[in-house]
Amino acid sequence: MSKPSRPPIGLTLDNPEAASRHPWNDGGAMIVSSSPTAPPGRTLFGLPRTMYPVAGFAGFDALAYYGMQTILVYYVYFAANEGGLELSPSVAIAIVSTYSAATFLATMFTGWLADNVLGAGRGLRWGAVLALIGYLVLALVPGEVGLAAGLIAIAFGAASMWVSEGAVLGGTLNAHEGKRESGFTIYYLGSAAGALVGITLTGALQTGFGFRIGFLASAVVILIGLLVYLPFRRGTEATAPAVATVRISGWALAWPIVGVIAAVAAVIGTVAVGWNPATLVGAGALVAAAALLFRLFARHDLDREHKRRVLRYLPFFFATGAFSMLYQQLYTTVAIHSEASTDRMVFGIELPPSTVLGIAPLCTIIVAPILATVWGALGRRQPSLAVKFAVAFAGCAVGMGWLALASGVGGLTPIIVLVFIVFVFGASDVVVSPSGLSLASAVAPAGFETRMLSVHYLSVAIGIAAAGVAGEGFIPGENETGYFAGFAVVGAVVAVAMIVVRVAFGKRLVTTREGEVVR
Repeated sequence: MSKPSRPPIGLTLDNPEAASRHPWNDGGAMIVSSSPTAPPGRTLFGLPRTMYPVAGFAGFDALAYYGMQTILVYYVYFAANEGGLELSPSVAIAIVSTYSAATFLATMFTGWLADNVLGAGRGLRWGAVLALIGYLVLALVPGEVGLAAGLIAIAFGAASMWVSEGAVLGGTLNAHEGKRESGFTIYYLGSAAGALVGITLTGALQTGFGFRIGFLASAVVILIGLLVYLPFRRGTEATAPAVATVRISGWALAWPIVGVIAAVAAVIGTVAVGWNPATLVGAGALVAAAALLFRLFARHDLDREHKRRVLRYLPFFFATGAFSMLYQQLYTTVAIHSEASTDRMVFGIELPPSTVLGIAPLCTIIVAPILATVWGALGRRQPSLAVKFAVAFAGCAVGMGWLALASGVGGLTPIIVLVFIVFVFGASDVVVSPSGLSLASAVAPAGFETRMLSVHYLSVAIGIAAAGVAGEGFIPGENETGYFAGFAVVGAVVAVAMIVVRVAFGKRLVTTREGEVVR
């Protein structure tokens, strides 16, 4: 995908017990009903017709989101006469990374909100409206005020759409259990296609007409997606997880909202005093992940085997964070290098600096079906999860190493170097992101599925925030070789660590509660 680990199944699960143990509702009464299961209806290509509207909407969502994110770093540091805010590249990296990390962190709140207040269907629709407002603010309100207000609205709107899309899609597939993986594959590929179009289209619009038009295009796209979806929403949302009759109220409803408002205010205050907001977001995500894991291990009703499974997931938790830190470079330092230090002339035409980033979702579209076929054909003979991670990180190390060498020889970096690194990162994401999500759900004790998915998403937030902190040391044109070499070393170290994990854990990583062996 065009960003690490976008939640493909949401935090709102088709499991009332799991929902009742959402991270902000540990224990207590059941508050969410299970997804209604309609009898199998008419299908299209073997899948229920009701799934296609939400899968299609996800494509519009990705088109708008990634189109905006691709030009965001340029908007922050470009000169005022070029339509930018004229802040430093290090500030641009910090802001983009903070926003991306905060979006993943916000899925905890929006998942809770969908579980307890809105329901998945309204969570999707109201999330789209909030994101639309954010894109319009970015396009129409100049200066840093417009930037802050727009990104806050988009972060919470996108987080609400992500968790709700997966929950609604899962509900449409309840009566087609044998087709669930195929349905989510279409959703995943649709999002990748939307990201590819968004990156290409918005980059061209920004180059030709300016940032305002680029941001406005995202607003138009999400509005079109919502208008296309609405006529089908009744049938599509009929099987979505709904809020139960026992609703929360009073302080149980108020304190998470107050906490989120306080967190947003803290981030804004951090920026106002000149500190790196990515540090605060990363620390918050780390504390939240540690608290969730501590509360899980403190449960007396979990036996040693359940806890051992979770412990064996932890190396992959840290690896996911490291991969997210590496992948975030595409939207920050690599994007800056593409604009300032790369020869983008192809057949006499200078490509927009963001164009090369579209290779990542294109790689997802090409590689994902191939890998799925290969893994299916190999069956038990396929490489272990740790080996897959090791190969992915080794590829990232090679890509970053080549970029470090190319940036140190003087002159402009050939565009083929960026094409290679983006392709490698895109292919690695196809390996790391789905596998990490799958493992997190596989090792989760019964009733703790939501918590483990939250932990996984928090690892992504931690990694992205770490990229924002590391970006403070990036100086375009001065230390690019050392900076990119440092990330090459990170990739190589994690690759070796994954081999050590493979040797330490053996061929069988864990055996799930259903008896399935994860290698």
